[in-house]
Amino acid sequence: MNEKFLKFLGLCLTSYLMFVAIGKIFYLNLSESLPLGLYVRVPKLEISSGDYIVYEPSEEVKKIIIENGWGDGKQKFLKIVAGVGGDEFEIDETHQIFLVNGKFFGQIFQKDSTSKKIPQLKGKFKISEGEILTVGKNLRSFDGRYTGTIKESEIEAKVIPLIILEAESLNAICEDKRRYSGCKS
Repeated sequence: MNEKFLKFLGLCLTSYLMFVAIGKIFYLNLSESLPLGLYVRVPKLEISSGDYIVYEPSEEVKKIIIENGWGDGKQKFLKIVAGVGGDEFEIDETHQIFLVNGKFFGQIFQKDSTSKKIPQLKGKFKISEGEILTVGKNLRSFDGRYTGTIKESEIEAKVIPLIILEAESLNAICEDKRRYSGCKS
């Protein structure tokens, strides 16, 4: 009886440890900021523009997420690095555009798709050493154009796409348009 219990306990402990380890190796993205799919951690030797990263948003950003009903504030962000220390970005309020090193990175919106106010940065900024600026691929991604920079030390992981849902695979998701607003009518 004790031997069976010890084997059961060992199996439970092994399963738990595997779950914890897998949770830190694989990241499932269900957000519209980047392509839907499974991303895998890679060595974080150096962070540069174009890298995909996972990080925990600040408490201030979590509060905005909860207040606007975008989530429970517990989700991590998976975004693309748009700029690193020494780079510059600009929020052009007149033209409602977002530029990084003079390159167009997207529009700026005053409100989200449900007419809730989005925090606004204005002006030109230089990214400090040890900080990065993030963006999403979705036109309405809640990213660095609204939240500013994050510290490199806040990055949990650098990831690469492992399995991305193709456009045809999105048809099933599009049946529930509340989960994916990129669906065509």
